[in-house]
Amino acid sequence: INLVRRPERRVRIMALLDLMGIKVKLFDAVDGRQLTQEMLDDMGVRQLSGYEDPYHKRALKFGEIGCFLSHFRIWEEMVARNYQKILIFEDDIRFGVNFNSQFQDTLNEVEALNLNWDLMYVSRKILQKAEKWVKGSSRLVVPKYSYWTASYMLSREGAVKLLRQNPTQKMIAVDEYLPLMFDAHPNKEWSAQFEPRDLVAYSVNPLLIEPQFYIGQEGYISDTETSTVIQEPAPKDEL
Repeated sequence: INLVRRPERRVRIMALLDLMGIKVKLFDAVDGRQLTQEMLDDMGVRQLSGYEDPYHKRALKFGEIGCFLSHFRIWEEMVARNYQKILIFEDDIRFGVNFNSQFQDTLNEVEALNLNWDLMYVSRKILQKAEKWVKGSSRLVVPKYSYWTASYMLSREGAVKLLRQNPTQKMIAVDEYLPLMFDAHPNKEWSAQFEPRDLVAYSVNPLLIEPQFYIGQEGYISDTETSTVIQEPAPKDEL
């Protein structure tokens, strides 16, 4: 996933993937800078009632909506084209040592364990510790509440489950939505508005992909955090 206005990231990630022998389909991200409130209204995009960013106590930003719509459209294409499994990369990632062999070994273990899965994190920000290992596995854990969508695998059934909720009509940040859908989100009021929360999720451990830069490092850019906040719906008695 890459924003067209970030060609330097596109060149970097495509060169890296080519060097690693990984063939991908480039997906143009939905640019939050180009979204307007009128466009969101036309698309039927609505923020979840009662949502506010857990840290900044604000509504969604246009960049966060663009990020959600980028992933959402990939889920839609996956179902429409009947892809059975996909691996998603955002463009601001850094591969771990021996990624190809480590990733293949993980796939082999998933097959050997005959795991039924919908979502498999390859990269994430771990927010809660003491996660349980998958029985018989040396590479997989059951994830708790996590952030980031830098890289993850998704099954077709997983995409169906994510789309079935009509999440653009009750939108939250996409990296809040994923853990909510495997019922690991701490906000029970948000969770109650999504039923069923039956996404089957696992995570690679140790993680195989990291962000290219972390917050505060030279070179760090966030196209979600630097965007503007959307207009919150007016209370019903003001309509």
